[in-house]
Amino acid sequence: VEGVAYLSSFLWKSQNLGLWNRPRGENLLDSGAPFYETYKTSDGKFMAVGAIEPQFYEQLIKGLGLDSDKLPSQFSYSDWPEMKKRFASVFAQKTQAEWCSIFDGTDACVTPVLSFDEVASHQHNEQRSSFLKNDQEEISPRPAPLLSRTPAVPSFERDPFIGEHTEEILLEYGFTKEEIDKLYSDKVIEFNKVKANL
Repeated sequence: VEGVAYLSSFLWKSQNLGLWNRPRGENLLDSGAPFYETYKTSDGKFMAVGAIEPQFYEQLIKGLGLDSDKLPSQFSYSDWPEMKKRFASVFAQKTQAEWCSIFDGTDACVTPVLSFDEVASHQHNEQRSSFLKNDQEEISPRPAPLLSRTPAVPSFERDPFIGEHTEEILLEYGFTKEEIDKLYSDKVIEFNKVKANL
């Protein structure tokens, strides 16, 4: 629990920065800003936008084919709802692949939202060898960090079900079959016997 609380340090510390003082969905980092949002493309896919800093925002505007001189200020909160509609309308005119081509090599902070099937074969992930396949063609993220002297080995095994190994573990710790049956009947423990569907 403490680890999760610690992960939220930025949220706690940023309360006094004005980042979260508006209702949900109207703030800078919760999809309130038109430049920090996801947009649907003409092929039903999505692009993620995170162009917060002015230099990134300018690249976003340029890629969208808009004229920044004819737009309200980036941080004009009252104009955000209308700007989101405008951005959505522009993104809806091209496919995800077309937008990727437009923003490729720019610092616009615009990326495709990929499906599980697309992630492993994405050019960046292929170049970095970010994913591995086992003999059954199952895909798993490569363990990180990558250590040269003690490289990690990914596990392709499924996680156990709750109660799948309860009986064998309790027997290993010296419980009798009768004690285990009593714990089960008293609903202290749970069994989940996984059987093959042969």
